[in-house]
Amino acid sequence: MTGGRGLWLWAAVWACVCVCLALADEEDPLQHEAQVAARDRQLTRVLRLLGVEGQEGRGGPPDEEQGGEACSRRTLDLTIPAAQLAKFTTETRAALRLANLLNNLFVGVPEAFEPAYPAHVFHALVRAALENEPSITSSSIAFLRGEYRPPAEEEPQEVFGAYGWRREGGGVATTELASLHNHSLDHPAHHDTKWFTAHSSYRFSRRRINSSLGGEESVPPGPITLTRAEDGQWASQPLLDCGASNLWVVAYSLPFFGRADDALYAKIKGVVLVTVPLQEVDLDQCDVDDLLGPHLFASTHKCDVSTTQCESVTGLGFRRGGYRCQCHPGYYLPRPGPGYFSGEEIETAYSARQSLDAFRCLPCPEGCQLCSASMPCPVRTHALPRLLPACLQAAAVCVSLVLAAVVLKIRKCKVIAVSLWTMLEMVILGAVVIYCTIFLRFVEPSVTMCMVEPWFRELGFAIFYGAIVLKLYRSLVDHRTRKAHRYVIRDRDLLKYLAGLVAFVTGYLAAWSALVAHLASEGHSLLALGHTPEGLAFVTCKSMWWEYVTEAGELIFVCFGLYLAWQLRKAAGDAGEVGELCERRSLTAALLLELLSSTVLYVGRHVLLLRAHPDHAFLAYFARTHLTVTLSLLLILVPKLWCAGGGGRELPRRTYSTTEGAHEPRFCDALTNGDLEASDINLSQMDPEEIRAELKRVYTQLEVLRTKTMRKDNPHISKRRGGRKATHRRFSMQSRKGSREKSFHRHHQRALHHTLDEGDMTKTPEESVCSVEGPSVLSVYADGPSDIGTPSILHRSYKL
Repeated sequence: MTGGRGLWLWAAVWACVCVCLALADEEDPLQHEAQVAARDRQLTRVLRLLGVEGQEGRGGPPDEEQGGEACSRRTLDLTIPAAQLAKFTTETRAALRLANLLNNLFVGVPEAFEPAYPAHVFHALVRAALENEPSITSSSIAFLRGEYRPPAEEEPQEVFGAYGWRREGGGVATTELASLHNHSLDHPAHHDTKWFTAHSSYRFSRRRINSSLGGEESVPPGPITLTRAEDGQWASQPLLDCGASNLWVVAYSLPFFGRADDALYAKIKGVVLVTVPLQEVDLDQCDVDDLLGPHLFASTHKCDVSTTQCESVTGLGFRRGGYRCQCHPGYYLPRPGPGYFSGEEIETAYSARQSLDAFRCLPCPEGCQLCSASMPCPVRTHALPRLLPACLQAAAVCVSLVLAAVVLKIRKCKVIAVSLWTMLEMVILGAVVIYCTIFLRFVEPSVTMCMVEPWFRELGFAIFYGAIVLKLYRSLVDHRTRKAHRYVIRDRDLLKYLAGLVAFVTGYLAAWSALVAHLASEGHSLLALGHTPEGLAFVTCKSMWWEYVTEAGELIFVCFGLYLAWQLRKAAGDAGEVGELCERRSLTAALLLELLSSTVLYVGRHVLLLRAHPDHAFLAYFARTHLTVTLSLLLILVPKLWCAGGGGRELPRRTYSTTEGAHEPRFCDALTNGDLEASDINLSQMDPEEIRAELKRVYTQLEVLRTKTMRKDNPHISKRRGGRKATHRRFSMQSRKGSREKSFHRHHQRALHHTLDEGDMTKTPEESVCSVEGPSVLSVYADGPSDIGTPSILHRSYKL
């Protein structure tokens, strides 16, 4: 029992320790605000000391406000990260060129020659460096103690350095470096000369001037580049250029070399210095953990640490606000914008003592990690519900192209020719164009997609259903038995009508595109933001008024096609054409499918436009496409291809013996084609009405053959099949031949009228042998059994 109590006691102590550590890791917001306020006061003091705030970036001369304190300690207890100094590549290259120039002056001379240059040469080099690089504040050439050897006419100097700086009003000034310092440069106790003492390690190392140098050769060939870029060092702390430019600067220094006593090696001779203004260095106010030394301005940002994180912004210089507050994952900006809070805006509000609550990010809805103000939580589309339908759509396009090739190949087949193979090709072309709309909806909605997708939809609709309606119109015109004239519509006429319909739709879409482009240029967007019932946001194409007009136009056009099919029902039934009746049913079914599917989709789209999941909307359009286009293609093409392939040759033999059904076999065709023997017919099983209908049909065919025979060698009988009459008719078309031939025609014409007068058949405009509405020659082979009193001879020929 004692051991059990001890175990529970240790467990309780361990839990308390864990809770305390967890609470210690969580930063108290009030404590954080107090720390930010303390750091900001320190930052304000430093910026005023540097002269960045309130004095246009100039430190000013050492006066009673700042000069005495600044010049008494010329450096700041501040370490600038190396990443913030990496942008000064132009200044570092200028220092490297100057150092290697000095190497050539002191090393690239004969061994026996001891170079001695006057002081004004180095002053000129410093001035040239400043004039060539305007971004450099000051420059210096400082010799090590005892390394400067002036000419004989000048007084020897143990320490020498040429120093130049840029004046405040413009121009360059130079002086000796010793006049600016009241102490030795090589004294390690002074922090403002660390740029000089940092290269002291070169005193104990030598560099070979040229490994190939030897024998009588005393001058190294080519330029001497003993100083390399990696030899350069930035000063660890900013310093005040007191007595010269009076600016806070950052120093960069490089060593230059002279010939050693053995003439084969080089030794350090001095240091080249260039400085850049501290104002050009980016002030990093974010939390930095990898600094080599103390950073006065670290964690001085004003970002809300619970919802945002600080990110440094380069290129703004040494001033406040060089950062931005980025929202944490799972949070979003409460206002439309670039996706972050600007540090300058936050610093301005903080200086004005305004509340910073407006610069906090809001949490995303539960279960959402990526959101924004315009889209609090975007919908994540799934690949499978989109990829699988897209693959099926691609397969449908390939099958449609194969069907188009098959129809083109068997276009001379009677079944295909009678069905107008050109219109069948247009139907397939329209189907392929409509199929392409699914590929456009596969991608994410964009302005381009919203403008291109209606083009494919409407052009495909015009071609597909335009061809179907024109086929119905052609059948209706061919069965107009109550008119005095017969109108014949050729294939080329149908293509013209279809081209006119496509041209009208193209003009409508062009006008719409121009209007949308104009609205987009004025700031109107084609995209809308929708939300699912779960609160997930998605982007979709905006529904505009033109869509209502377009959708209504589609449905009206389909209803017009159904009206033509309704008008055709009686004529097609009277004609007794089984194939033509089946085609009419297929075309009518295609129009009904489009009417029902599109009506349901359009109503649901406008009701649930901004609430339906994008994947569900994609599947709805995919289903509509195949319920309308794919099923229509199957209904129209499959029976024709089956018959063209020989699938219907045995139909008469299988069905002629039965009397049930609306359409009976054609016994004359069966006998003529050899599919039926005369001895196989059992007249006792046939209805008298059927026998009477067959006799009427035979009589009609005989009358057509008689008309064909009479027209032979009788050019005065018009053979035009159209119903349009010429302004005058010439009964003799051989006016330029002799009178003997004219007499023969007149005699033949009298015989023709005598024969017609002896006929006992009821005369109608359709049965007049001299009428241009006479029957088609090929109707003999296309006619079927008739169930009306007067035999109809208005049968369409497949050779049009």
